Amino acid sequence: MSTFKLYLRATLINLCIFAVPVIKAQVNVVTSIRPLQLIAQAIIEDRGQVSSVVGIQDSPHDYLLTPSDRIELERADLLLWIGPEFEIQLTDIYLSLAESKPIITATKLSELSLLNYSSNEIDPHLWLSSSNGIAIAKALSKQLQEIDNANQKQYESSLERFERDINNTHSEILNMIADLQDQQYLVFHSAYEYFRRDYDLERGLALVTNPEVQPSMRELISFRRELKSFSPTCILLERDSNRDLADMALEAREIKIVTSDIQGFQIGGGPSAYNQLLLGVAKSFQSCLSN
Repeated sequence: MSTFKLYLRATLINLCIFAVPVIKAQVNVVTSIRPLQLIAQAIIEDRGQVSSVVGIQDSPHDYLLTPSDRIELERADLLLWIGPEFEIQLTDIYLSLAESKPIITATKLSELSLLNYSSNEIDPHLWLSSSNGIAIAKALSKQLQEIDNANQKQYESSLERFERDINNTHSEILNMIADLQDQQYLVFHSAYEYFRRDYDLERGLALVTNPEVQPSMRELISFRRELKSFSPTCILLERDSNRDLADMALEAREIKIVTSDIQGFQIGGGPSAYNQLLLGVAKSFQSCLSN
């Protein structure tokens, strides 16, 4: 046998002896929107990765699915979304993947408390209720324990910590807005009903129900008519709210403007990120309603 062949054989033997064992990849969860990503991060912690289809620079109201999004969804071990009522652009691919991987649909969870815009239209902003956040975390923890059984105890511990932290946050928010619950305010669109219900706030007069649909002249006139009997301290807008439309509807009326981050776009990651989202919304109300 030639010297080269002997060398090659010895090299192959050494590779087999000292080969590094293959380590199973960490669990990969893909969520539809940022708030769900923050809840998932609290349960997964450092045992996997969590991403969101709708990124920080995108708007969930007019997002279009990209080819790279489809690849990311197909590679995921678990998918988490609000549901087809809200994320129409994701419905086809989620339904097509339902047979090959577990999917958590938030609107289908029995422990979730849902509100409606009308008799046949669900209010999708369900993550703004802390009890709904806990219900989603429970479903996620249960599913992760099945996928990644080796870390079952850790997922249970993460859920316990999450519930404890959320309950503490809930108490903190109650103290923050205890003296502001009878104040009137405006909102650009009807996104705060879950939060308002949790903390017994007055209902904010909304310029639009659906931010994707331009209000008709009749609806604008109706809003202005209601506004005449209203004494709002401010208006809550989101990052992607139509400021020109808000100015036109208010007819040059001077009013304090507060921008609320209901999607958590300005919040970093980590186990406490969802708590920070809820606290951020509470601080927006505090800023809005305080004289």
